[in-house]
Amino acid sequence: MDKTHRSAIVLFVALGWVPAVAAAAEPAPPVDQPPPGDAAPAIAPQPADQPAAGAESAASPPQPAVADAPPPLYARYNRGLELATAAGEFKARIGLYSQVRFESTLPTEPGSEFANHVYIPRTRLILDGNAFGTTNRYKLELSLGDKGSFGFIKDFYVDKNLGPLSIRFGQWKRPWERQEIVSDFAIQFNERTAVSDYAGSGRDLGFAIHNRYEQSPQGIEWAFGVFNQFSGGNEKPITPTTCTQATMAISCTTGTPTNVPRDWSPALVARVGWNSKGIKGYSEGDLEGGPLRYAVAVGYKIDLANFSAGKQASKLDNMSHGLEADAIIKLYGFSLELEGFLMKLKSADATFGALAQAGMFVRPKQVELAAQVAVSPTTGDRKELELRGAVNWYWADHRWKLQTDVARLQQTGRDPTTMAKDDPDYQVRSMVQLTF
Repeated sequence: MDKTHRSAIVLFVALGWVPAVAAAAEPAPPVDQPPPGDAAPAIAPQPADQPAAGAESAASPPQPAVADAPPPLYARYNRGLELATAAGEFKARIGLYSQVRFESTLPTEPGSEFANHVYIPRTRLILDGNAFGTTNRYKLELSLGDKGSFGFIKDFYVDKNLGPLSIRFGQWKRPWERQEIVSDFAIQFNERTAVSDYAGSGRDLGFAIHNRYEQSPQGIEWAFGVFNQFSGGNEKPITPTTCTQATMAISCTTGTPTNVPRDWSPALVARVGWNSKGIKGYSEGDLEGGPLRYAVAVGYKIDLANFSAGKQASKLDNMSHGLEADAIIKLYGFSLELEGFLMKLKSADATFGALAQAGMFVRPKQVELAAQVAVSPTTGDRKELELRGAVNWYWADHRWKLQTDVARLQQTGRDPTTMAKDDPDYQVRSMVQLTF
């Protein structure tokens, strides 16, 4: 090997060692610091048939933009814990409503004794608000075990506001009878009278159009709906039991609890009323105070009875009708509520029921005295007569209060089986209510 070849080999080896020597001479980055360039994401290797990252290709579709982060939620207390987005397009308010009651009843028939008990008549969990805009309202009200019963849905509906009218579908209190529309937690007495049962008031599944009548809009209020049944109060599921008898034994099968009727018997319900400015027509007692305010309304309902004659002589005879009128007046702590009913059930004779209820704050917004008289038909020519008086103490309006009432209850006429007159019963109830 000549000198020229030996010199080329030495130069080649020397050039190969230069990068290694330079790398060894460069100080290493600190252990707790990432090396330069680590902040940028690593580039994943591309498949052979795909262009390298960052390379533009006419065949590649444009990449979608990164979605914006969801809007933050804001929390506040608004008669319950309320969560809402900044613009208010989503809102949810959750509240707990509770009542604890002592009740004592004394029948006056010979040998009768006091019947006393303490119980929880109502405990409710309520979720309401709006979704996808303020025009889409919803409400869910759960019974957690009214009067020791099992839990079930009291209300669930969706309300779509379309300017001057709203469309609602679901289950709620039908627009029939003022005192029934009033919340169970906004009444002056521990319970409603038997008139509500007689008039077939209460909740049902259905569909309605209305102008937000429950908010007592100034001027006219109206609602028109179609519901499952003529009489309400069907929200509590019933557990059906079917029994069959064999030769030597009886076997029974218990079905699934449901509040859906086996056969749809549609009922039309309509309500029209008028409200003065500032009236809270669906809250009893004048907790607001101030000059004269009033609300009046009439309601009508008809059972279409599947458009059949059934066991009656004609389709018209098979239909039931109900007509009611109600009013509430408030004036400087005084309140007066009046209701009257006419019920015509199929071919039976028409019957009448009525309610009058008054209250006065002897200490503004805190101590109220109230009185109530109600009459409702029962069986035959007999009527249930209720006379009640109440003393109510409000610490935070209807949200936090103590209600105590006493009553005289009696059925008029004679018992059709024994022909004996009914002796009156006396009742005392005292209830603490807390809602938040």
